[in-house]
Amino acid sequence: MSAADLMNYWSADDVKLIRIFEMTKPVIGAVRGWAMGGGCWLALYTHITIAAEDAVFAQPEVRHGSNTTFMWTLLAGFKNALRYGLVGDHVDAQEALRIGLVNKVVPVDQLLEECFQIVERIAHVPPETVKINLQISTMGLQMMGLRDALRMDETLSIPAHMMLNEEFRRPLDETRATQGTKAYLQMRDGPFQPEPFGPRSEKR
Repeated sequence: MSAADLMNYWSADDVKLIRIFEMTKPVIGAVRGWAMGGGCWLALYTHITIAAEDAVFAQPEVRHGSNTTFMWTLLAGFKNALRYGLVGDHVDAQEALRIGLVNKVVPVDQLLEECFQIVERIAHVPPETVKINLQISTMGLQMMGLRDALRMDETLSIPAHMMLNEEFRRPLDETRATQGTKAYLQMRDGPFQPEPFGPRSEKR
């Protein structure tokens, strides 16, 4: 894929995520199970995020030469964003709560009920007020430079995907093409096992 193709691809993809964040009605995310890669990013862009106890978040794509997103820094802080963004390690629901990726963790069978309870509480507030108060937060972040930071994600994704193709990523791609996804994931993630959190961590 050429640099121009990558620019078009990531620009369109990132714009979709920004549009979620900029919606004038609150977007509530209900996350259970694996929220990896794009699924993780999607969860980060919701305004309120509730996680089930079995939720696992990660950006494992950084292990094969991809980029993180500034939303990790915004939500989890500089130190935590680097801790997990530099290596793509798994983050379970409780760790996600601790570092600020989610608002609350609930049992799996209470996830949707919890989200709808929040919806019902918001519905008691005049819709105009909800819209204004949502925009105070989101537009304030934009004025502080959030959109520029997210555009930087898009720009830096190009070298992240282009520079390592020959020396690093090609063996991974060849393994996936010749041996399948399981072998590819073992080659990519094997050196990082066990994970610090989640189902692939050491039992405590």
